Amino acid sequence: MEIRRFFVPQEDVCGNKIYVRDEEFVHMTKVLRQKKGYRVVVCCGDGKDYEGVISAICGDYAVVDVDNVKDNDSDPVADITLFQALPKGDKMSLIVQKCTELGASRIQPFLSEFTEEEKFNRERMQRVAKEACKQCGRSLSCEVEPLISFDDAVTLFADYDCVIMPYENATCGKIGDVKGLGGARRIAVVIGSEGGFSPEETEAAKAAGAQIVSLGRRILRCETAGLVAITLIAYERGELER
Repeated sequence: MEIRRFFVPQEDVCGNKIYVRDEEFVHMTKVLRQKKGYRVVVCCGDGKDYEGVISAICGDYAVVDVDNVKDNDSDPVADITLFQALPKGDKMSLIVQKCTELGASRIQPFLSEFTEEEKFNRERMQRVAKEACKQCGRSLSCEVEPLISFDDAVTLFADYDCVIMPYENATCGKIGDVKGLGGARRIAVVIGSEGGFSPEETEAAKAAGAQIVSLGRRILRCETAGLVAITLIAYERGELER
């Protein structure tokens, strides 16, 4: 039987007992039909896996008795934020899911000049990210931030050691050439929507410290570009090795 993974806040860890409440309790008992005696893994945001057995299921919470704690080896080493211009339709679900699996620590959606979509359900995207974290064995969650403007996104670039902006009109430069990538602890990846970026937005990003790169000779879809960029970053930093 597959051992399921659940996420709880730090305050619900009490010695060798962990309390699973709220949405995770509903998911545990109503969706996954977990019962007393089932083994589970619980994560509380400290980089560790708490393994144990469900010892009680009460009205609105479950209790897990922890019998083993180990460091999680699936969490990303670098803190990567995907700045994603909001795409049309349900493409954001795919982007959030796959970029979480590939190691993004944060998803920052934004509106840019060529963005056609304006509807964004943050709560739903956070659920998508949480399920992706569980599927790929992470102990640290991927946070989905509120929707902001392009100008506000650019002001956040100063918080990162390295800002990478793939641009469909770039004629040179690749992710392997990005300055400071190897030693960066906080990395931002900036991806446009279906229409890409305007020349003015590209210049504004460059002025804020973004390094413009190409992802190759072919123009990638917006839901593909972020996946490729994050994978190349992981490859260049040696994080795809076991």
